[in-house]
Amino acid sequence: MKKVLCIMFLTGGLLASQAAAIPPCISVEFAPSAITVDILDGPFTVDIVADIPELVFGWGLDLELATPGIVSQMAFDLGGVWDEPGGTGDGDGLAGLAFPDSVSGDDILLGTFTFIPTGIGTTDLNLSYTLGDLGEGFALDPAGFADVMFTAGSITVIPEPTALALLAFGGFVLIRRR
Repeated sequence: MKKVLCIMFLTGGLLASQAAAIPPCISVEFAPSAITVDILDGPFTVDIVADIPELVFGWGLDLELATPGIVSQMAFDLGGVWDEPGGTGDGDGLAGLAFPDSVSGDDILLGTFTFIPTGIGTTDLNLSYTLGDLGEGFALDPAGFADVMFTAGSITVIPEPTALALLAFGGFVLIRRR
């Protein structure tokens, strides 16, 4: 019985020490996470915000639109704490540096996308980074890369209200004729 308790205690101690060594995860999301715009609204913005529990001095990400024909990206502007744009190997420009000062905290603005609606429908917004690409991910200060958890966003583009009313009226007339 003592051997079993001792093994459980040692195993539990080992697991606890391993858990303490696991770095906290950076959480990245869109704000707002879901947005609905009228096709005639023109340009609109979506922020990328992050909860960063450890000091980082730079980051780089990739953006994927699940249905690219719904919106087009017009611009990307860095958030205020990022001193200068970074560069990523794939050329998409979604990167920021805060050197020599590192950044940590909750609700840190990474940057703002400006989109324009180009079609009717819904598209998911997904962020990621390419493993092995040293220009992407979240670079820890003094060294290494952080674990990251991404939360997807979505954009829904709807027809203008007058067009919706005409479609509804047309449907009503068709049903009424029968």
